[in-house]
Amino acid sequence: MTALAAASFLAFGTLLVLFGANATEIISSLGLDYADYGLLGSVLSLGLGVGIISAGPICDRVSRRPLFVASCLVVVIAATTLGPDTGYQRLVAHVIAIGLGAGFYETVLNAIVIEQFPESAGRRLLFIQSGAALAACVVPLLIDFVRESGPLEWFETFRIAGLLHLPLLIAAFFVKTGFARTGRRPALEDPTGASNDSPNADVLALVAISMATFTYVGVESAISIFVVDHAVTDLGLPAARAARTISAFWGGLLVGRLAAGLSPKSPGAGATAILAVLAGVMIVAFEVDAFGSLEFAMAAVGLVLGGVFPVMIALAGRALPRRPATAVGLAGGMGSLGGFIVPWATGNLAAETGLPFAFASLAGWLIILAIAALAVRYRRLG
Repeated sequence: MTALAAASFLAFGTLLVLFGANATEIISSLGLDYADYGLLGSVLSLGLGVGIISAGPICDRVSRRPLFVASCLVVVIAATTLGPDTGYQRLVAHVIAIGLGAGFYETVLNAIVIEQFPESAGRRLLFIQSGAALAACVVPLLIDFVRESGPLEWFETFRIAGLLHLPLLIAAFFVKTGFARTGRRPALEDPTGASNDSPNADVLALVAISMATFTYVGVESAISIFVVDHAVTDLGLPAARAARTISAFWGGLLVGRLAAGLSPKSPGAGATAILAVLAGVMIVAFEVDAFGSLEFAMAAVGLVLGGVFPVMIALAGRALPRRPATAVGLAGGMGSLGGFIVPWATGNLAAETGLPFAFASLAGWLIILAIAALAVRYRRLG
């Protein structure tokens, strides 16, 4: 099950960076402005949110194998049926469907991991979700490498990403443990080190966690969607180097997650608040040319934010210990809502003020993340 989960997050990470890696091609092919493009990127998160939220309560009640297989199949069909005649509205519909399927199977896997490994859920999620960061780091480089050798249309990258899910749904029939709903109510690991003896729900903590995931996924999505075009259009970097910026960001996330998982004590909500502020300072510093390299700046931002999402998801499972999948679904769904709103708002701001100022505005969202993480820390101590 762990191997299947890790492989699934590799495929999931591929989906997350397709828009960023194909930004220039999609904008040119469909004739979009930044507002339209930002909305197009946001609808992926909208689909993810619907899939995540709907999957939570369903996973708490029924067997997970058919849910996982069906959600992978939705991604395969929606991604492989894109083509050269795909217009803007049709692309929006397909991307929502891709997000719906991916968000659903992400929640299925998170719930299984939390139930199967109650004593090490937080740390195990850090490692498993590192697969998404690894794919998101490598895929833009692969796309750019292939384009240097010959033509590669943007819709062909979506088709390939969809086909990656076929082995996953086939493998699900051979995995014998984890997919059955057991009714188990685990005591989940708290990455802050707090005990979990009480079965009481902490709704206020879940609200703060959801705000933290909202802002984190929003910033992650906005960087993934806009940083390549920002590098090409505003900074004058060649396309090959611009592709490395998104890979540097996700490479930083990968290293950050692995470092958090390997540390003697995984970072908790308090450390997350400090790191969020630091990331915001880095983004502003980059826009005022305090960094010598865009790749270094994006890698540094990714590094300090690497552990945020897995840690918060693990804490969400503890906030509703008797309904962990529902809690994970709510927190993940709020994250996807942020992934819809923040890029959309950033795109509209870029259309009015320019992309450099809009990109710097992401620091404001990170301040909100820090405040939410501090609230989570307060609730865990309480």
